Amino acid sequence: MSPLPIRIEPMNRNRALAAGAIGALLAVAATSFASPWWTLHKLKSAAARHDGDAVSALVDFPALRASVKSQIQASLNHNIDKVGGDNPLAKFGQALAATLVNPLVDAVVSPPSVAAMIEHGKVTVAKPQGMPDAPDGQPAQPAEPPRYAVHYRGWDGFAVTAGDGGSFLFHRTGLWSWQLAGIELPPEH
Repeated sequence: MSPLPIRIEPMNRNRALAAGAIGALLAVAATSFASPWWTLHKLKSAAARHDGDAVSALVDFPALRASVKSQIQASLNHNIDKVGGDNPLAKFGQALAATLVNPLVDAVVSPPSVAAMIEHGKVTVAKPQGMPDAPDGQPAQPAEPPRYAVHYRGWDGFAVTAGDGGSFLFHRTGLWSWQLAGIELPPEH
């Protein structure tokens, strides 16, 4: 018995092409929607391996430093205003702090510090509290892996909220690619 030839009618061919196109669009949309979770996974894996190059590839350091500087400066301004913004010494302290913040943040915001924040789930500019160094000089592993909540903030941004209430802010750099571009310090900072 010979197989029967299959003949696709023009109407069926158009439906098949439309179904294929819709399927491809759905696949692109689904993978694009899931890309923040994949980016977070890659960043967490790079941090766990202490791979500075892989961390650097997922971080926009100029934008991250600008974000940290603006939050520290706003916090300093708020604290000085609470003490007494009219006080000449407070104004001098504010000016002095502004000159110290920029080089300090430039020195502190680095691949190892970003890796430590991600690895320990602490959005901070300093070394996460309660995380002593291991005997070999490598940071000690947290007792329990941190939990994160991922939230879209529009088409080109998402936030990863850490357990301490702070957030890592990512911006889109392509259809499926993202970079860490800022942080939101926890409320108590």
